[in-house]
Amino acid sequence: MFDSLRRMIPRSWLANDMYLIVGLVFVVLCAIGIYMTFRPRDNVSNRVRIIQERHRAMISQTTIPKKRNKKPEASVNFIRKVVNGLQLIQKNQIGKTEALLVEGGFRSKDAIYVVAFFNLILPILLGIFGFFIMKTFAISPKSRWHNFNYIWPVLGAYIGLKLPMWYVARARKKRYHMIRKSLPDLLDLMTICAEAGLSLAASLDRVAKELILAYPEISEELTITSLEMGILPDRNKALSNWAERCKLPEVRGIVGVLIQTEKYGTPIAQALRVLSTEFRQTRMLNAEQKAARLPALMTVPMIVFILPTLFIVIISPAIIKLLKTLDDNPL
Repeated sequence: MFDSLRRMIPRSWLANDMYLIVGLVFVVLCAIGIYMTFRPRDNVSNRVRIIQERHRAMISQTTIPKKRNKKPEASVNFIRKVVNGLQLIQKNQIGKTEALLVEGGFRSKDAIYVVAFFNLILPILLGIFGFFIMKTFAISPKSRWHNFNYIWPVLGAYIGLKLPMWYVARARKKRYHMIRKSLPDLLDLMTICAEAGLSLAASLDRVAKELILAYPEISEELTITSLEMGILPDRNKALSNWAERCKLPEVRGIVGVLIQTEKYGTPIAQALRVLSTEFRQTRMLNAEQKAARLPALMTVPMIVFILPTLFIVIISPAIIKLLKTLDDNPL
C-alpha cells in the first residue's frame, strides 16, 4: 500500500511538502468548523428573534439593574482571547469598523472580533495555499521567469488580508440595494397608516410587520427604530440613529421629513406621498438611463463578436465559388 501511495506522489515533492499539505488540510478544516459554528443565518425567524432580544435588552438596561451576561460560546471565547492577546483591534478603528459591520447587517457584538480573527488567519491559510501552488507548478530555476514563482504566496496572503472586508462591503452593497428598492412601498404603507390615524411609532411597527417577508432588511430597521422611539427620551434621536445605520440619501431624506413633521406639526401623510412620488420617478429615471446606455454598451460586443460572424456568413459563399472557378479554369 505504501508503494502505491509513493507512486501517486510526484517525485519532485519532499517529505516537508507532505507535512505542509497535511498541515494545510488540518488548518482549512479547522477554519471551516469555526465558520460553520458562528456563520450568520440570514432568515426571517432569526432576524425577528434578534430584534426581540434587542428589545428586551434595551428595556432591561433602562428598568432592571445590570446583570452579568451569560457565558458566550467556546468558539467566540477562543476568538476573543486570540484577538485581545495579539491586540489585533486598534482603538482608533473600532468605531469605523463597527459602523461598517452594522451597515452590512452584522449587529452582533462579536462581529468585530470575528473580522479581526479572519484578518489574521486567512492570510496565513491562503499564503500556505499559494506556497503549495508554487511548489506544484514551479517554473524551472533555469528560466528567467523563475522569480514569478513567489507571486502565488504573496497574492494569497494579500487576498486573505482583504477578503473579510470585501465580504462586508459586498453584504453592505446588497443590503443597501434591497433597502433602496423597498422605499417606495415603505412610503406608500406609511402614508396609509398615517391617514388611518396611527402614530409614527405605531406606523413604523405596522409597516415592519407587513414588509418582513418581502423586504426583511427594511423591516429590521423599522422595528429597531420603533423600539428606540419607545425607549429613548428623544424621538428624533431614534430617527437619526436610523439614518446613521443606513447611510443612504433616500433614507436621510425620509428621516429629515419625519423630523420636520415632528418639529413643526405638519401633516405627515402629504409629505410621505410627495416623497413616494419622487422616489418612484427616480427609479423610473434610473431605469431609462440604463436603457439609454445599452446601445453604447452593445457597440463593442457587436463589433468584436457579431460583425465577424456576419462577414463570414456573407462572404464565404463568394470565396468558395471563386476558388472553385479558379480550380476549373486555371490560368
